[in-house]
Amino acid sequence: MTNLVNIAKSELGELRENEKYCLKMSAVIGGEYEKSNLGKISFAELIAFSGDLGFQIKDLKDGQKIKLNIKN
Repeated sequence: MTNLVNIAKSELGELRENEKYCLKMSAVIGGEYEKSNLGKISFAELIAFSGDLGFQIKDLKDGQKIKLNIKN
């Protein structure tokens, strides 16, 4: 994980206050731990998104297929 943080710092720059590095597509829904999937997000947005995603997938079985709809 330390290497991934170093890659994020190199590619995305230092974090501002209340900002975190994240995976653009969460690993729990198939996102990869790689440079192209790294981003920055506010801590509040990260917590809100993680909680919302967790609530939506809480009853799924491991490996179960999902349909991901992204809305702007």
